[in-house]
Amino acid sequence: MDPAKLTDTRIDLADGLYLRSVREEDVDEVLALVTRNYEHLRTFMEWAKPDYGEEDAIDWVQRAVRDGEEGKVLNFFIRRDDRIIGTIGFSSFDHDAKVTEIGYWVDEAEEGKGITSRATKVMLDLAFNDLGMNRVQIRCADANERSAAIPRKLGFVEEGRQRQHVKRDGTIYDFLIFGLLREEWIGRNAADPIPKAAS
Repeated sequence: MDPAKLTDTRIDLADGLYLRSVREEDVDEVLALVTRNYEHLRTFMEWAKPDYGEEDAIDWVQRAVRDGEEGKVLNFFIRRDDRIIGTIGFSSFDHDAKVTEIGYWVDEAEEGKGITSRATKVMLDLAFNDLGMNRVQIRCADANERSAAIPRKLGFVEEGRQRQHVKRDGTIYDFLIFGLLREEWIGRNAADPIPKAAS
């Protein structure tokens, strides 16, 4: 399936949680969420800055919508009832090699509830069963323990370490590389059913 066909999608996660495609009218909510979480984000998100403003939010939302319609990325908001509490998405696609990468973050007040793990499982199902990917990777700074815990929990292989690879908030970090192949994911759905996308 072409990722562009999923740009107007909602996927229920239960308990009032769901994934929903990015829309241009989401700018004000994005700005409020990022502003509220600046201290939480600044260490590991290179785009988080103290003067993050409306233009930044507009730029991100417009690129997410445009690049999604072109099949270059596929971004979702993690929502609880009627509010955004985080984002998750495929940040790139290599359709020849059938490889994609997942990125995510969630409101600091929502951490530790298993929400990002649940959303990542849904994204894996999309990648392998709907989009025809063969490999999904997740990369994060080695000190970002919460982000690294998710691929470890979901059965990814820790494949390597890019030494002194990124500078975040004045500190240089190694980057960890986690990978999961389609053949490693097969059979998991039967034991742990995952919600299907609903347009």
